[in-house]
Amino acid sequence: MNKILSAGLVLMLVLGAFYALYGADNVANTKHNLSSSGTGTYKTTSTTEICIMCHTPHSASLNVALWNKTDPSGPYNMYNSPTIDMIVSSAPQLQSLACLACHDGSIAFDALLNSPGSGNNPVNWQWNNGWDKIQAGEPTRLGTDLADEHPVSVQYDPTKDTAFNPVVNGKVNELPIFGPDGRVECSSCHNPHDNQSPPFLRADNSNSELCKRCHIK
Repeated sequence: MNKILSAGLVLMLVLGAFYALYGADNVANTKHNLSSSGTGTYKTTSTTEICIMCHTPHSASLNVALWNKTDPSGPYNMYNSPTIDMIVSSAPQLQSLACLACHDGSIAFDALLNSPGSGNNPVNWQWNNGWDKIQAGEPTRLGTDLADEHPVSVQYDPTKDTAFNPVVNGKVNELPIFGPDGRVECSSCHNPHDNQSPPFLRADNSNSELCKRCHIK
């Protein structure tokens, strides 16, 4: 009984931290719903489970909360510019790798640690148009060359550039930064569970308001 209570407490703590970061948003109504109830181009007829494409309650990856995928292997070409004063990691870190598991186009949506249902039973996955990955040419398929994207896994350090707003309690104007070194990741600007401000932005970007949460313009 004590083991069950302890496991339940750990699960509550993990999910509590997860919802504090991402919120209890309705992913069912977004393109990230890849189940049979999804309304986007990419969807499967093989399961009604929505969360399973990213999360599992058991035997999850230790890297991201209850994560149901292995990390993509890359290697990635990271952003590099002589004008950037902050340190960019040599490879994407966890909160960006999670996104790249689908968005670099190298791993199938159904390449899961745990398949739907009881146990890890194999599923004969069927996908709309046979598309089990983001297709080549789609703007959301980033590939492994991230040099032309906004830098991710970059240490946010306003002391190195006065054109940036300060960090307060691990956030920059409510945008989260990650890790003890304070990194900007994909999840700093995007909330994968809420598409109220497309494309899954944490705030509306009219008049570049989202950009100006970090950048002083």
